[in-house]
Amino acid sequence: MDVALLKEEFHKCIVEALRNFSADAENDNIYAVAFDCDSSVGVVSLRYRNKRSFEREVDRYEEYRKKYGWEVYGLHGSEYDPGEFAFIEYQKSDLVRFFMDSYYYHEVGCYYGEGEPIEEIKDNYREIFWDMIVDTINRLKGEIRELGIHITDNFIIFHCDHDQSYEDRDKMISMTVDNENMKALRG
Repeated sequence: MDVALLKEEFHKCIVEALRNFSADAENDNIYAVAFDCDSSVGVVSLRYRNKRSFEREVDRYEEYRKKYGWEVYGLHGSEYDPGEFAFIEYQKSDLVRFFMDSYYYHEVGCYYGEGEPIEEIKDNYREIFWDMIVDTINRLKGEIRELGIHITDNFIIFHCDHDQSYEDRDKMISMTVDNENMKALRG
């Protein structure tokens, strides 16, 4: 499998989705974009958060804080919880879909794609998956404004895995967010 081509096509899929999103009314004061992943099945959801959507929910988050002790602000609060972010839909190219179907097969043993799964990825499909995502994030950091996304000065773009601990999530986020922003987000 041509991993460089896979990374290029995944990047193009995300760029196209962000260009389309740039015309959306919600494209205002975006402070975070997340690749919310589930590596147990090879799923990547593109999600975003803007100041307006967070501010609409602050009262509800404050109630959760009082009732359950959940944080509201910062990296470990609802403010940066990808589960609270909105989705940006993207279309997968044939190669990206084929890779994701093959990933799923190698992870769980079921295959729902056309043809045979990609055998040569079986020993390192997870590494390819995460490399594809980190590569796209690093490229987008320099392109995001050019795509028409209205970001804040403290904008971050990161990836995370489903139901991971804060410690593991922090490690993952620090792969694409600089130390200064990480310190500020931790409070």
